[in-house]
Amino acid sequence: MPLQVDPALLARARSEPEALEHVIATMWPEAFRIAVHVLHDAAMAEDAAQEACAAIARSIPKLRHVSAFPSWAYKITVNAALAARRSRAQTVPLDEHTDSPIPFESADALDLYRAMAQLSRRQRAALLMHYYAGFTSKEIAEAGGLRAATVRFDLMLARRALRKALSVAPFDAVPTTDEVQLHVR
Repeated sequence: MPLQVDPALLARARSEPEALEHVIATMWPEAFRIAVHVLHDAAMAEDAAQEACAAIARSIPKLRHVSAFPSWAYKITVNAALAARRSRAQTVPLDEHTDSPIPFESADALDLYRAMAQLSRRQRAALLMHYYAGFTSKEIAEAGGLRAATVRFDLMLARRALRKALSVAPFDAVPTTDEVQLHVR
């Protein structure tokens, strides 16, 4: 579910430090969750969430429509997490990383993480904002300066790539009973 912040509080946050502090305090847990989801490293996620909240605090006077705040804030957070990943001095291949601060609960979760890593940055951001944060394609488009059709296309390509990487057949590709019997014989 998208982040909910009172529009009146957001309007006051443009000029009142106390209101801005309350908005950032409300945003912080969600910013941290998004950053952890992108980075899979709690320490880096904390830094990225702090950067995102600072950017939100600096930029909130420029926000034209308070109704766009949730998608705008998520986009800033995703971008801060991606910037943190790019600035990482040394990368460790996932196969060699044995002491993950964010443990995977199953092999399926690890497979999903690897498959997500193969997506483009825009596709990953769209998937996170759509499935994790619950935004519509229109809200994602507004946050990213894209057309809603472009976001839907990115989501379709991302789902297709994940399906292929995870070897999951689409619903319409499930074999019929006759096809299964042909392969058994």
